[in-house]
Amino acid sequence: MTFDPELLERELRVARRIQRTLVQLAGVEADGWEITSEYRPARSIGGDFFDVFPLLDPTRPRQLGVVIADVSGKGISAALLMAFVRPIMRSALDRSGNPVEALERTNTILVEERRTGLFVTVLAGVLELDTGTFSFANAGHELPLVVPADGSAPRAIPGGGPLIGMFAHLGVELQRVRIAPGDALVLYTDGVTDARSDSGERFGEERFLAALRRTASSGLAPCRDVVDQVLAFQADGEPADDIALLVLRRLPA
Repeated sequence: MTFDPELLERELRVARRIQRTLVQLAGVEADGWEITSEYRPARSIGGDFFDVFPLLDPTRPRQLGVVIADVSGKGISAALLMAFVRPIMRSALDRSGNPVEALERTNTILVEERRTGLFVTVLAGVLELDTGTFSFANAGHELPLVVPADGSAPRAIPGGGPLIGMFAHLGVELQRVRIAPGDALVLYTDGVTDARSDSGERFGEERFLAALRRTASSGLAPCRDVVDQVLAFQADGEPADDIALLVLRRLPA
């Protein structure tokens, strides 16, 4: 069978369209909150993903499931694992309402049933819209950030464990943080901070935090503005990794 580059490109275009639908936050009802996101794969398709969805359990009204994840590697293999893990993670979190249980369940499936050699960092949580409480568990992912509305320094919320798919048990713990009116919860993947300029310099944490402070104090659309700054810094350099950024801002009372 001869290699057909045009056929491959057509298949990749279809895959890109499908993947875009997996990271589009449509139909999420979150009165009192502003939810924005940006996703830029390093190649035609990528392995980062995020999800925000209302929990279906009527005993937990006005609560959102929130997930952001990063599959090791880039390209088609990472995208395939992303498409496999995303619905499992969503179902596990929706069913239990418990981020720790959801991560452990997803990890068990990857370790015992679908061993691939790839691993996944995942941060999963439940956001109570009325109180601003975010309960989460972190399996090897970038720490979540709280960005104050007054432009003061963002703060990272510690807590974490091993990546999903590495060990039989994660041993992660539940963490909680309250998002005050006007403040924002920021979740991201390491493609944001690992972006490099033509000279090889990293965008880094300091530039990222400064960009978040700038958007918080200026009223700019946070995700689009931050990603534009990352891409401008990167210029014509090759992307280091996929970029995913999710911001949940609690509107002022």
